[in-house]
Amino acid sequence: MNAFCSEYLVRYGKAGEFGRFHAQKPLQLLKGDLVIIETHRGKETGEILSPSTPIIAKFLPNTTVGKLYGALTDQDDSQVQLNHAKSSLIIEAAKSIALNLALPVSILDAELLFDGKHAVLHLATSPKTDVRDLISKLSNDFDLHIYVENITQPHQDDDDESPVEDAGSCGSGNCGSKEGGCGTCSSGGGCGSCSTTKEKKPALEANASQRKPLI
Repeated sequence: MNAFCSEYLVRYGKAGEFGRFHAQKPLQLLKGDLVIIETHRGKETGEILSPSTPIIAKFLPNTTVGKLYGALTDQDDSQVQLNHAKSSLIIEAAKSIALNLALPVSILDAELLFDGKHAVLHLATSPKTDVRDLISKLSNDFDLHIYVENITQPHQDDDDESPVEDAGSCGSGNCGSKEGGCGTCSSGGGCGSCSTTKEKKPALEANASQRKPLI
């Protein structure tokens, strides 16, 4: 039987990102279970990969810990299906707007997050292409806070000392917190452990810097 744990490794988003997420009380979750989490993008769904461990905590330190609300309910699943349908409308609208603006942009996908207030638009274009008019109209039409994920934008290397523009937060207030692993161990050792982590650039924080809210 799977043990109760307060912290899990969770995969989320169309791009398959992952991070450590902490619940207020221990939960009994299995690999593949769908859950509600709070990320740098907003409140969204994720998939359990495994309980957190000292090895995971070593490479994903405390500053990457987000909030885990619990398993997806039947009511939550209904909301997810509605959001999925609306995501299709966002894709078609984005394609139409890009065409009208004559932008050299390929619209690939869209994610409407669980909270219904934030969305992620996945596209491919030159980093020099100004997509602000596209995002502005799309945001106004759907009353959403929209992040852009440009797959052609290179990820900045962790060792690069050049300054990274701060993308800010979409209001989660939890990603980037200093709260620790299971049992609120601030050292971040994960479930049933207490090990010190080496300071390094946070994974979720780094990802957040590459997904800038334009509106």
